[in-house]
Amino acid sequence: MFWLIVAASAVITLSAAGITTGLALADARNDHVTLAGVGASPRLRKGLAAAQALLTSGLGAALGTIAGAVPAVLIVASTDMRTAVEIPWLHLLALVLAVPLTGSALAWICTRAVLPMSRRGLVG
Repeated sequence: MFWLIVAASAVITLSAAGITTGLALADARNDHVTLAGVGASPRLRKGLAAAQALLTSGLGAALGTIAGAVPAVLIVASTDMRTAVEIPWLHLLALVLAVPLTGSALAWICTRAVLPMSRRGLVG
């Protein structure tokens, strides 16, 4: 049952990270063209996407874990369940570490390294 909850949380977190990374890459397209124009390596685009996904999914997993732990602690503290507390450390570790690393790896794999050449207009 716990792994089903972890899987659902992972899907939600990876979806949010993928959408955020895709939107950030689309928004920064002109910046990436400029970086390529001044000699940045093609791997930089993949690295930026991986870093964006790692940050987004890492923060999402950490904040989600905290947001889920606070009500659980309050419920346990307000009832007589103090002797029956069992923290699923393996599940939490999988959620907080494996999900962001997976999101980062997927962003690295799915992002194109080289953008098609385009012409930039002069601002004047």
